[in-house]
Amino acid sequence: MTANPTKNHDSGKKAVRASIRAARDSMDAATRAELSGKLADTVLGYLTQSTGIVRKVAAYTSSPGEPDTSKLLDALVDEGIEVFLPVCEPDFALSWAAFTPGMEFQRSTLAPVMEPAGPRLGTEIFDDINTLIIPALAIDEQGLRLGQGGGYYDRFLPLIEDSPVRVAAIVYDNEYVPAGSFPVAEHDQPVDLVFTPAEVHQII
Repeated sequence: MTANPTKNHDSGKKAVRASIRAARDSMDAATRAELSGKLADTVLGYLTQSTGIVRKVAAYTSSPGEPDTSKLLDALVDEGIEVFLPVCEPDFALSWAAFTPGMEFQRSTLAPVMEPAGPRLGTEIFDDINTLIIPALAIDEQGLRLGQGGGYYDRFLPLIEDSPVRVAAIVYDNEYVPAGSFPVAEHDQPVDLVFTPAEVHQII
């Protein structure tokens, strides 16, 4: 009997995802909070020193277990940067809503995430957005991303490939790994940057 490569690929990803999630879940609240602050400093330091004036950024609201983006979102707004967050739509599509600190959030009916309650915007906003920051479980040195498995960003990123936006992912420092550390598929979309609490990795 011939082995099924797709099945092996999927089971390999599931195993890596389970290992990373277990390590994230074991992190204590104090460490998580400390790394959240460092992450905000790393991202803001990069954006304020990069070429051009950054006025608009798309990011995301972290779920429990993920690197905490709450301090980052507030810090971006404090810096005068407009922030947009994703909203899950049917057929694994994404729309976007403007973020303001203290705004109302609601649980998505399509995914285990919290979403901003507000007018929804489309891909047209990415004509003016400098950086899109997305979640990941791991990123390898080629910029290939291990996501949560929902496929929302793999479907969305091709829609903005002609926009002048750099795609960045957030992971913990030990989740930026050598190439080949996890299985990848043909449709997996690479990122341009990796933000960790300690540093910025630019994918060449």
